[in-house]
Amino acid sequence: MSSLSLDRVDWAPHAAPTDLILKQVSLAVHPGEFVGVIGPNGSGKTSSLCCAFRYHRPLAGTVSLAAQDIWQQPGHWHARHAAVVLQEFPEDFGLSVREVVDMGRTPHKSLFQGDSAEDIAIVSQALEQVGLLSRQHHPFETLSGGEKQRALLARALAQQPSLLILDEPTNHLDLRHQLELLRLVRRLGISTVATLHDLNLAAAFCDRLYVLQRGRIVADGSPAEVLTADLLDRVFGVRALVDAHPIAGHPRITLITQEQDHEA
Repeated sequence: MSSLSLDRVDWAPHAAPTDLILKQVSLAVHPGEFVGVIGPNGSGKTSSLCCAFRYHRPLAGTVSLAAQDIWQQPGHWHARHAAVVLQEFPEDFGLSVREVVDMGRTPHKSLFQGDSAEDIAIVSQALEQVGLLSRQHHPFETLSGGEKQRALLARALAQQPSLLILDEPTNHLDLRHQLELLRLVRRLGISTVATLHDLNLAAAFCDRLYVLQRGRIVADGSPAEVLTADLLDRVFGVRALVDAHPIAGHPRITLITQEQDHEA
């Protein structure tokens, strides 16, 4: 059974079927998998995630979570099963880091219910997992971009979801924290789907990849099956050397600049 399944999804803004952004997109995330969605800018990566977390309603096709059509379930049901980390930082309204992370417990509480001892422990654990427990009482707005991204991941972890949906999760992070965040996600073993621009990170951390081009899935499979020099040329319009990482063995991509191409 898939944790997440998009089946032949079409989507367009303003319900305009003549201007489809997504065209017959099908993808699946199986329990415990880390699945990456890659493709050029404007290919439909973020739009596909927006359909996965009920932000965009497809014009055609279905989106299922835990074998349930997400549009046949109430919003709070979806929030208990899936957590989302987007590229944009939300308004913090003067909240502390801990208060932001505590928002992840909202789907598990009634309207006026306070924090239980279990809620407090879960939030503390999430803060510790992302390395922000020591900054829990600082205003969220004083954090760096990378720290804010980690705080939002902690908020997602506090939801205790069965599925993580991450839109460019490494965007605001330095090299060390990029690796730490993706290692953490892998270690957690939560079913995860993420859009990623860095193809070497996608190769290193993802179990499977889907490649989007102009709103369609044009390739899927393991990183070794997908990340070929031919695909990078056809889809991304770049020449690259693809070989095996000397230590880990996953594909390693070295871009060939125009000057290097001439020299060769």
